[in-house]
Amino acid sequence: MSLKSKLRGPFARVVTNLVIGVIGLVIVRLIAQGLPMFHDAGWIVEDKMTVLSGALIVIDAMLLSVLIRFAIELRAYMLGRFAEIPGLGTMAATLVLLVAAAIAYIDFKPITTAWPAIAQFYLWGFFALATILLIQIVVLLYRDRDSISAQLLGQPMPAPSDQPSI
Repeated sequence: MSLKSKLRGPFARVVTNLVIGVIGLVIVRLIAQGLPMFHDAGWIVEDKMTVLSGALIVIDAMLLSVLIRFAIELRAYMLGRFAEIPGLGTMAATLVLLVAAAIAYIDFKPITTAWPAIAQFYLWGFFALATILLIQIVVLLYRDRDSISAQLLGQPMPAPSDQPSI
């Protein structure tokens, strides 16, 4: 298979969609940060959150939606490409979602300054999300460990057994 045909495959389309979305939204973010009307618009919450920071939160939310779409498309691609390891696509998507959750936690932090009453809910909500995603990765790794090791070592896939492993 030539390099040109590999670059036209489904994975290339998934990555290209991600790059276009991220670069486009980064450009929009930079433009919004430079516009004087966003700086002069004032406050959403007096002395706590400006209109500019609110606009940046909205742009960052759109950026996170691009990452989530990438995770969904990556999972679908990997399910087709690595069918012998059923959890690999979900693990990859979960890792992308974990990165997106970390970015969201950092980017949306001004909300807790504007509304301090939600600070604990904000912290524990993101903590719970990260914990659930990490548990999912551990469970999938444990479930598919034989298939992953066989694939890495170039050995035949293990036959599923009805008996529990000891």
